[in-house]
Amino acid sequence: MTVDFSPAFILHQRAFRENSRLLDIFSQEHGRVSLVARAVSKQKRSQAGLLQIYQPLLLSWFGRTELQTLTAAESSGPAYLLQAESALCGLYINELMMKLLPMGEAEPDVFVAYQRALLGLQQARQNEITLRLFEKQLLSHLGYGLVLDRDIDSGEAINAQQAYYYVADEGLHLWQQGQQQAAISGRSLQHLIAEQGFDPTSLKEIKQLMRMVIHFYLGGKPLRSRELFSHYHQVST
Repeated sequence: MTVDFSPAFILHQRAFRENSRLLDIFSQEHGRVSLVARAVSKQKRSQAGLLQIYQPLLLSWFGRTELQTLTAAESSGPAYLLQAESALCGLYINELMMKLLPMGEAEPDVFVAYQRALLGLQQARQNEITLRLFEKQLLSHLGYGLVLDRDIDSGEAINAQQAYYYVADEGLHLWQQGQQQAAISGRSLQHLIAEQGFDPTSLKEIKQLMRMVIHFYLGGKPLRSRELFSHYHQVST
């Protein structure tokens, strides 16, 4: 297969054989793809410098195996500038996509959601909200959409004053005092459904919910970016 100048982002890269790099990319038209960029150090500095995360790119490649060969790279716009905590948030969403997105399947809606998330992180005004909305959209586009509007046992619409707990691949159940599962209020669920009205309490509960669901779909695999978050907050405090 030969691909010419597909809009894409690099999610991760690492060294590979004699000045080459392995690139994990996310293409608007081809989804997640693994590429080898050969002899990067010998390229013109301007081109080699393009191969960075958060940089909108137009990439060309060819190959017949899972690891294909990069042939050209051009900028398609200015890089998103993520600093401090925003940079860690960016690493988190990149890691989520690498572990949850299937190889070689186009996800144009996720591509749009990813760009929206990078813009929000660049502005660094509401990083918690940016992350929660991206998580929700990513799960939805992958077919893991959360059923948040009703209790699956009774079929009744959620009540803002009632507490619930969520079971991945099932849905919401009424929460009772003494249960081990983390509770989330109907009010917080309404904020997540509407994607607005968030406050510290609802953001805390929604974070617990999303962490549990994502842990389930990751099969319990740890996220390196969460370790970096913990270290960052320990140092900053």
